[in-house]
Amino acid sequence: MGTLVAAAALIGIAGSPASAGTSVTSWGVSLKQGCSYASQGTFDHDGEWFRLKDVCADGWSPVMRVDVAPYSSTTNGYDFAIWNTTGNGTTTNVNKSYAEGTGVCIQAGSGEHSSGEWGSWGYWTCGTA
Repeated sequence: MGTLVAAAALIGIAGSPASAGTSVTSWGVSLKQGCSYASQGTFDHDGEWFRLKDVCADGWSPVMRVDVAPYSSTTNGYDFAIWNTTGNGTTTNVNKSYAEGTGVCIQAGSGEHSSGEWGSWGYWTCGTA
């Protein structure tokens, strides 16, 4: 009987889909009193969505740097940046497509889109597609 239960459990495990991805969030540092953060950047492994939210009415635009495996070897290396220029409380959504298991790192910050100046970076955080 024990062998039958163990075999049934293995069949159940083998027949279930793999859960490969990992979603992550990075918070951009706020320089405005009263705001805990300036921006919230998220990588959602389910569909490979990047979401960048403006969480502080500070006059700056949220920005998120994205580095996808193979990772850039330079100190400030990244593959692309996403800006949200639509104002406080809004979210910019960007969809990409990566092979399952591909590493994706994000870092949220804020800046001035028109000049390209940016900073107030949070920590890099990494997940997988």
